[in-house]
Amino acid sequence: KQWYQRRVAITAGIIAKNITKIEKDFKTKSTTYNNLRSNLAQHEKKETGSLVTRNLGPIVNEEDFVIASEYLVTVCVVVPKQGYKEWEGSYWKLADFVVPESSKRILEEGDQALYTVTMFRKTLEAFKNNAREKKFVVRDFQYSKEKISQQQNEVTNMQKAKIKAYVPLIRWLKGNFSEAFVNWIHVKALRLFTESVLRYGLPATFMTAVLEPNKKSEKKLREKLYALYGNLDKSASDGADMGDIPGVFMSGDYYPYVYFDVNTAFVEAAREL
Repeated sequence: KQWYQRRVAITAGIIAKNITKIEKDFKTKSTTYNNLRSNLAQHEKKETGSLVTRNLGPIVNEEDFVIASEYLVTVCVVVPKQGYKEWEGSYWKLADFVVPESSKRILEEGDQALYTVTMFRKTLEAFKNNAREKKFVVRDFQYSKEKISQQQNEVTNMQKAKIKAYVPLIRWLKGNFSEAFVNWIHVKALRLFTESVLRYGLPATFMTAVLEPNKKSEKKLREKLYALYGNLDKSASDGADMGDIPGVFMSGDYYPYVYFDVNTAFVEAAREL
């Protein structure tokens, strides 16, 4: 009896060590990949949101702005569709020193449009306040060719890093899935052995088998097994619900033979990776 206990304890310890290592490595690798994916998703979201929140770098061009002027500044304004006529007919009245005929519609999308307008820097704050009252949204955006290029490079590098991290992660998952599955089956085997000892005692002279019936023949298989092994436990009818039995791991359906279900539906999903 002590020999059996020692062997079960040693085997369980090896399995626990293997699974702990797989779990630790998985957390490290998946965290790295998920961080890359999350950061990329945040940047991509800025490229696809509404004009009020979207990154304007890919939308505007250098010729739409007054660049490197000490006195003049060009700003981007988001105007709702119902306000197009009002904007185009009065934008230069929103503050002093707004350059007449400087407004240009850059992009119309959905129920809003993006305009640019040029004014003297000293009147910018007054323009923002008056525009807000009219429900025109002045974007906090300054054109910088270098910054736009840098942002595009960051997205490109994140896309490359994501792909670079994805390939080895999938390769690692495929390899370690097999290792984890083998350890899981060993756990099932240990439970089967321990349950059998509790049921039938020592020495362990019982037989272990793996059966994979199709759905149509499962009931017939149960009947055959009960016909063969029903004598092992007269208190158990075929698949009776015995509740929790002291000293027995199983609950629910109780058979005169020791039975554990091995659900392998996820194996097909793993093969598709």
